[in-house]
Amino acid sequence: MTNGTNNQVVVTGIGCLGPFGLGFEALQQALATGVATTKDIDRSAGYHRKGSATQVAATGDQDLTQWLSEDAGRRMSQFSQHAVTCARMALDHAGLTEIPSERTAVTIATAFGPGGFTERLALQVLQKGGKFASPFLFTDCVANAAAGQVAIATGARGANLTICQREAGPLLAVAQAAYDLRMGRADVCLAGAVDELQPLSYAILDRFRALARPSLHNGKTEELPRPFDAKRNGYLAGDGGTILVLEREQHAIARGARILARVGDSARAFDPTAPRTGHGHDSAALATRLQQRLGEQLRTVDTVISAASGARRGDMLEAEILRSALPELPQILAPKSVTGEFGGGTLGSAMLALTGANFGTPQGCTQPDPTIGIELANGPIHARHVLCSAHAAGGVSSWLTLSQP
Repeated sequence: MTNGTNNQVVVTGIGCLGPFGLGFEALQQALATGVATTKDIDRSAGYHRKGSATQVAATGDQDLTQWLSEDAGRRMSQFSQHAVTCARMALDHAGLTEIPSERTAVTIATAFGPGGFTERLALQVLQKGGKFASPFLFTDCVANAAAGQVAIATGARGANLTICQREAGPLLAVAQAAYDLRMGRADVCLAGAVDELQPLSYAILDRFRALARPSLHNGKTEELPRPFDAKRNGYLAGDGGTILVLEREQHAIARGARILARVGDSARAFDPTAPRTGHGHDSAALATRLQQRLGEQLRTVDTVISAASGARRGDMLEAEILRSALPELPQILAPKSVTGEFGGGTLGSAMLALTGANFGTPQGCTQPDPTIGIELANGPIHARHVLCSAHAAGGVSSWLTLSQP
């Protein structure tokens, strides 16, 4: 279905943070280099096996005081701190000093939720018993804590939703927000993704062989994600957040807002052949669903913000779908090599592609997999119509189109 002029949804603001730093400009600078900012994962708890992955693209401790007071921040998990920071940053970018409280919704996706608070609470219960569990930790240990904290911090009193669909979540969150706006349920929506990666969740991902592990390359031991590359052996785990301000176009125009992008249609699908911890093999059915839902819009796509992350089967699935669904392959980007998997980096990267930003060749991508046959684009990307793609372990796929205003 093509959107009519009366229910068009637009993006007017963005807030983001990650291992690259705070803000849209920091993300732009990181993507231009093609190099991820990583550090050694904390292995002191003993969760990690010998020979496991060691590098994480973690946001870590950053100065958030421009957006979040110390008094407010110390009552939140890192997960909620990141969400509130991104939301306030996005509202500031959109020029929304006041929001229509009753008509402002929040839709946040997360794969892991507040892992640190949850782990600490569980350890208290296991080691000391339930009566010693901290109510302070309990208030911010559930997946929808971030969306609730954003609503409290910004005064958004509309619908408040949390989506937990792993890697597919960020695009589903924006699609849900756009749907609610088109249906007239809100005038403004804060939509995006936030994740907090702790050593425990990192170790679990590694034990499922999801993460890139150290390997010998050109005589050196390297641990890099290599999207679509012949030597890929897993993705880079990362965290952070990206939140967009979405509005109905009439509302944005009425207040004189700067429109950054238009939100097109979206699609979602499920592959029942996928195991719970990996990707399936029914790319034909997924491609058919994408074609059915987006139809002629696919003919206008000139840039794909790809789901490719260095995952062995996931990258192959992505390539098979794109080749089947698109009339011809446009320029393809793989920003997860820089932002890491999780944290909504795809959303920020898509917005940057629409501005003509420079994307560097991902570090380590030197040998395109001949069975895939995709070479990543680099340099200034002048996109007009972007297709964002995501495939979650367990079988959920999502797609979203964005275009220049």
